[in-house]
Amino acid sequence: MDGLTLKRKWRAGQPSAGMWLRLTDPTIVDMIGDLGFDWVMFDAEHIAYDLQPLQALFMALKGTATLPLLRVYDNDPAYIKRVLDIGAAGVLVPQINSAAEAEAAVAAVKYPPVGMRGTGPRRPSRYGRNFTEYINSANDQTIVLVMMEMAGALKEIDQILALEGLDGIIIGPTDLSMSLGCNGDPSLPVAREAISTIVAKATAAGMPFGTGRPMDDQFEWASRGARILAMGDDEMFIQNGALKSLDDFKQKLLPKE
Repeated sequence: MDGLTLKRKWRAGQPSAGMWLRLTDPTIVDMIGDLGFDWVMFDAEHIAYDLQPLQALFMALKGTATLPLLRVYDNDPAYIKRVLDIGAAGVLVPQINSAAEAEAAVAAVKYPPVGMRGTGPRRPSRYGRNFTEYINSANDQTIVLVMMEMAGALKEIDQILALEGLDGIIIGPTDLSMSLGCNGDPSLPVAREAISTIVAKATAAGMPFGTGRPMDDQFEWASRGARILAMGDDEMFIQNGALKSLDDFKQKLLPKE
């Protein structure tokens, strides 16, 4: 799987299975990489990923069909450039509050004349050996996603969805509900209406979308048209597996009270 193939898959309305990664051990990434996920999303917004260890995590996916994506901590072109240069196939930019900020995120990922990314790819160009080949294909291959989780972005959603070079949006129900004064509760009517508006407008625009909450029912999201489907995260899978084993132990081996 490469970035262009994944983007075409989304645009064709085909679902893709991915997962979030928040733990820092390369062994976990190595274990996940050949299971068959289309992509994984490393969460640098909320997790203490330094660049050198992050590069090692990307390296653990080498030779697999799973694409490494990264939620960056900020819409910072210098940071975005660096994570692409160490091997991220694309980025998810959080806290987008306007169409101008979304446009800036696209520009940070793309080389001129489309964008403003500085030219110095290391791992993607195989340390310069494939420099020309990489530069010629990078703008098509790199993936740009933005989070729809701020009231300001909701007001400018039509302009955001019309941005050339934007490959998809990820709805952040919790932060969106916070931004709308719902205290982080996406089940409240104002938040539900906002999410429904985003879903309807993204569908009408043909813009691929998903949710940033892997604990949500991804099959329900798929029934609403989502194609970027996070089937869970490493922390969730470990805890759920451990809790199921513990529950089985209690049910089968401990005396009933």
